[in-house]
Amino acid sequence: MKSLIFAAGVTILAVSGSATAAVYSVGGPLSQNCYQAALSRDSRSFAIDACTRALTEEALLGPDRAATYVNRGILQMGAGRLTSADYDFDQALSINVSLSDAWLNKGFLRIREGKGQEALPLLQKGIANGARREALAYFARGVAYEQSGDYRSAYADLLKARQIEPRWALPAEWLAHYRVQR
Repeated sequence: MKSLIFAAGVTILAVSGSATAAVYSVGGPLSQNCYQAALSRDSRSFAIDACTRALTEEALLGPDRAATYVNRGILQMGAGRLTSADYDFDQALSINVSLSDAWLNKGFLRIREGKGQEALPLLQKGIANGARREALAYFARGVAYEQSGDYRSAYADLLKARQIEPRWALPAEWLAHYRVQR
């Protein structure tokens, strides 16, 4: 098995997939603005600033605080601030080590950096901790396997993503670039 296309899918995953995987609605008006920005993938600086203000000005409890870090991390990643995004996901995990969306977004970040091998254990932790959008998690792990050169595992995960969400076109599009030889 061999993949014919890779870069276009990673861009799609990094831009569209990450926000839908991990956006939370939490806290007061500033954290709500942060949530809305992450939901709409609005990575402009004022959106990121709303998240920062929510973290410093609102009395967010642990789960809400962790969710706001994830949302700000999504926006940071969208703005190309990868080190800041990674920091935010780590902050969320320091509050709740079982937060699947923080693990998944750290994995998406590694994929975006072209580090599929590093993404694999992060994505696996996200899956093991109950990824809310399981198909996206398996799709991302398939991309990470592909980056790592493990095309059999990539194909299996892409198939699983398609089985979980058959109406989601992206796994089928990626699978179309594989040729299975028996």
